[in-house]
Amino acid sequence: MKKLLTFFVLFVLCSGSVLSQVEDRFAALTEKNVQLYAQPFATAFGTAMNSGGYHSADVASLFGFSISFQGMYMLIPDDDLTFTPTLPDGYTSGPTATIFGDKGAAYAGPAGYITTPPGVNLSAMPMALPQIGISLMGTEVLFRYLPEIKIGDSGEKLSLFGIGAKHSISRYIPLIPIDVAVQVLYSKLEITDLLESKNLAFNAHASKTFGVFTPYFGLQYESSSLDLSYTIKGDPASGDPELRTDKKVGVSLDGDNTFRTTLGAALKLAIFVLNADVNLGAQTTFTGGLSFEF
Repeated sequence: MKKLLTFFVLFVLCSGSVLSQVEDRFAALTEKNVQLYAQPFATAFGTAMNSGGYHSADVASLFGFSISFQGMYMLIPDDDLTFTPTLPDGYTSGPTATIFGDKGAAYAGPAGYITTPPGVNLSAMPMALPQIGISLMGTEVLFRYLPEIKIGDSGEKLSLFGIGAKHSISRYIPLIPIDVAVQVLYSKLEITDLLESKNLAFNAHASKTFGVFTPYFGLQYESSSLDLSYTIKGDPASGDPELRTDKKVGVSLDGDNTFRTTLGAALKLAIFVLNADVNLGAQTTFTGGLSFEF
């Protein structure tokens, strides 16, 4: 179990490593252009944090306990690989890389050249989250937690906390042939002096168990916010006046993820449950999980 937890912690760090690779590149961008550069990450990160909340609508009528590890794989659309930066008057215009894109660009103008940084050249982003569920009388409480973990060489620390509540609706409808439940999820992930992500989701989902096999379906409304903090390292020779002096900058972003449809299935063998689903929303996301249910 300890090795498995370590494995999934490393996957959480995959998303943090994306930012650790580009943190210094923020310093080459104005506040407005950082918003455009990092927007796809805000959406992908929020999508991941709002994923993996369920693999069945069945909730224990007396008591239940589960430990699970959910992995997410977000596909980055082509439109999220480039953006057109905001530049001073008189400068050439054209696309450059977002945080997920490839090559940066250089723009000529009356005060010299302005360059934009490259991205990390990724078409998908993996992430994973550990979670614990406790069920009682048709209600399940879900917890996601990671203690502070040091990442990078600058002393940044990553921490995670999440909580959710799920309640069975089908228990109030006699003879209904399927299980139906509603759920709310909240999570917060923080990297000190760099990032704070807050995410909220509401969903309704249904499932039907056939022996060891359980297909499930859900509809979810969600929101996510991402606050970034960084320092512009001034370059007196920059063609952009906003980049000529040192300045601390704080940027707030809202993810484009607002609604998704989920379709998946779970296989239960004794206390072990394997599940996989596809989520159709702002960014298509595949989720897979391993759970131990008691």
